[in-house]
Amino acid sequence: MTCKNKKRKKEKVIFIAIEGEREEKFLNFLIKIFDLQNKIRIKIHPDKGGSSNAILNRALKNNFYDKVYAWFDEDVELDAEYKEALENQWKLEHEYLKNVPDRELQSYNFENRKPIIIVSSPLSVEGILISLFEKNFPAFRNPLLSEENIEYNKKIIKNSFSGLLEKMSDEQYYKKYLTKGRILKMSKTIPQLRLLLDMLDIKE
Repeated sequence: MTCKNKKRKKEKVIFIAIEGEREEKFLNFLIKIFDLQNKIRIKIHPDKGGSSNAILNRALKNNFYDKVYAWFDEDVELDAEYKEALENQWKLEHEYLKNVPDRELQSYNFENRKPIIIVSSPLSVEGILISLFEKNFPAFRNPLLSEENIEYNKKIIKNSFSGLLEKMSDEQYYKKYLTKGRILKMSKTIPQLRLLLDMLDIKE
């Protein structure tokens, strides 16, 4: 006999602050292809874009959710005060992250504390997607993130991915060329993709 007064299990909420529309479209594709629409609850911060600092700040302010993520590009490095905020949240010693490149930050989150950091690299979310489809990267100017090269490199990587789309939308291209098997396979070599799958509780 079922007890009518039995409390319903509290639904876990995943919060993610993201860089832009392309990240949201890819995230929604993952949810759809793995048929998670009615199995998870994701709250995407309504504001998109801004600096890495702004995106991390949104995550830090919402650290009360069950899972919290900040997903941003590596093209603008986090300021020292935000690295210090991460040190506090992750319970690390002061200045532990001072000289750590943004793309390596999550590897220092030894206890997987909130927020989880996903840094798109090289340069931007297009870098992740080009890696996912195993396409060649454009000829960057080095140093990759230097002030004199960054705008040129950002432009050519966006153009490079746009060229792959074959005049299709992001969603149409994913639907045509991405399968569950490919996503799971590539998650073994793309750490940001693995973090996204972990966020959605997707296992092999």
